[in-house]
Amino acid sequence: MEAFERVSASGSMQQAALELGLSISTVSHHIARLEEQLGAVLLDRATRPFHLTREGEEALHHLRKGLPHLRRATSETAIGGLIGTRSLHVGIVEDFESRVAPELAVALASQMPRARLAIHNVLSHEAPSLLRKGQLDIVIASEADQRMADVQCNPLVRDPFVIAVPKSVEFQSETLLSGATALPFLRFNPNHLIGAQIETHLARSRISLPDRYAFDSAQSIMAIIANGDGWAVMTPLGFIRARRFIDRVQLLPLSVAAFARQISLMSRSDFDLRIARAVSALIRQIIALEAVAPVVAFYPWLSSAFSVLERDD
Repeated sequence: MEAFERVSASGSMQQAALELGLSISTVSHHIARLEEQLGAVLLDRATRPFHLTREGEEALHHLRKGLPHLRRATSETAIGGLIGTRSLHVGIVEDFESRVAPELAVALASQMPRARLAIHNVLSHEAPSLLRKGQLDIVIASEADQRMADVQCNPLVRDPFVIAVPKSVEFQSETLLSGATALPFLRFNPNHLIGAQIETHLARSRISLPDRYAFDSAQSIMAIIANGDGWAVMTPLGFIRARRFIDRVQLLPLSVAAFARQISLMSRSDFDLRIARAVSALIRQIIALEAVAPVVAFYPWLSSAFSVLERDD
């Protein structure tokens, strides 16, 4: 219903997807499901921008009366899952440190007025161990390729790998990946999960690049790229985290097989599922607004790949 309302307002699946932080295909799927459930065609897809059918106009009229109540109920349900929590220790990766983590902290603090709340910066590869030791209750981090039986995961966002280069250069991704330029390749530390994921995919694609530089932080990599002194394989989350450099950095699609990492909210299998889902719902909203929408506004070609994920039951 939210998707239908946004498309009705803009006449565009792409604009609605941008506003919701979803892929265009997901928005289209939601509207198709709504039409199937109502037994009526709501949009005239032969027009650009889309126009509502007579049934669509009628549905929108009633929807605008009811949707605010549904939004309020959804919000109150999420709050209900948190309000009685006495203690919550959250780990969050550095990609969310600048915009997403502060917004999450404000939301949790307001919804858990009597609880003990702690938020820690963590590395993705440390997440399972910290959960198993009981040092953290939930972790927002990148999933490893193999899921663990004792860890439950609520997917949050698909974060595709792209190429980041200085805006001052005109190399294409094929040229960069071939190693045919003097511009150095900036690696993530392969001891970190993101570094290992990139190295594995490059090896799978039979790409070998000089090993001169390796960094722990996307901030450091973005600073060097912005100065015109290197390029990297990274993700939109790393790009948007280093906002002060984005006017001097451009993103390019990979010229090899696409791949992505999945950021999820992880918790022990015995952790309260209601709390995990409540926090997941909050952070999806924040990611859509603070990360996905700004990046897709700069690079519309990322709209289908960089998207908030539905809950995985």
